[in-house]
Amino acid sequence: QFPLYVGVGALLPILPLYGQQFGLAQSSVGLLLSAPSFAKLLLNVPMGQVADSKGRKLLMVGGMLVLAVGDLGTGLASALPALLIGRLITGAGLAMADTGSSAWVADVTADRPSERASFLGLQNAVISSAFVLGPSVGGILVDNFGMRSIFFIVAAGAALCAAGYSLLPETRLVEASSKPRLSFGELIQSSDQQALAGMSIAFYTGAACKLVLIPAIAAATFAATPTEVGEAFSAFALIGVVGTLLGGRIADSVGPRTVLVTCGVACAVAYVGAALAVQAQAKFAFYGFLGLWALAAAVKSPALQAYAIEVAPQESRGMALSVPKTIGDLTFLVAPFLLGVVADQFGYDTALFACSVAFAVGTAIFVAKSK
Repeated sequence: QFPLYVGVGALLPILPLYGQQFGLAQSSVGLLLSAPSFAKLLLNVPMGQVADSKGRKLLMVGGMLVLAVGDLGTGLASALPALLIGRLITGAGLAMADTGSSAWVADVTADRPSERASFLGLQNAVISSAFVLGPSVGGILVDNFGMRSIFFIVAAGAALCAAGYSLLPETRLVEASSKPRLSFGELIQSSDQQALAGMSIAFYTGAACKLVLIPAIAAATFAATPTEVGEAFSAFALIGVVGTLLGGRIADSVGPRTVLVTCGVACAVAYVGAALAVQAQAKFAFYGFLGLWALAAAVKSPALQAYAIEVAPQESRGMALSVPKTIGDLTFLVAPFLLGVVADQFGYDTALFACSVAFAVGTAIFVAKSK
């Protein structure tokens, strides 16, 4: 996964600026960012069924290859329709690969649940370390070779990831189970899945805010160049490396629920602080509060994954793990557009306040529904 996420890390701060080259307003850039989530929203549940019936590895390898095609198409696009098609293909590949890899990790950690979050923290730290390198590399590439070069880097990384996945063993148990597999509707009736839905809404809104608003705010309010934006994203990723390692250890020690509630509150506070910093045009305070958000979001990551695996029925593991992803992708489908509209109509500070409200509400739902 490391080569892929170096490329993705290079892409994230650039994508909103790339969309603006096609003449898109801030709200329309949000639609561009949402396009992969639309594809994932449609495919997460079917891919969960495939993971439970056909295996994890097929989705992992095939998804990365589809992702490579999507990013290649995005980089070659010369008009908005082709650009959107490329992003939709990228989303289809992500739905396949994410569903397969989530179930694969759940399988290999099933016999050591007390150490699951630490394992997930280590995995996330490796990914975060790629994001440390990616944004800075992306900024340099854009300055020298143009924005399209980033998408070709991501496509190459996805192809390398597919090759690596092909070497892993299949982990799906083929033995018959007396329990029937549960449907999406049956799973979402569980209070645990509803709790996960609340937390997914919060953190996917935060991710949308990071992609839609932060690069634009940095450029418009603080006159940051693409290289400077990339360096900021690299700093957030470096915080993420430390945060995910700490988060895994803490979650195994005190439990995922405590970690998730604490991090949800911290993220709500961070976005309020960032909004106030924008109003005051306080650059260092703005980046400081974003650093707090990056730390809390990183610490929660292994805890959220561990909690999702913990409450997933074994016979429907692939499907159960697709439920919070589907809720999150539905959020990410609408959040970039809505945040863009709020930013266009009321200003960046109001959009950041809206992100804080999403964290507060999502965390409250989690507290009410989780056990």
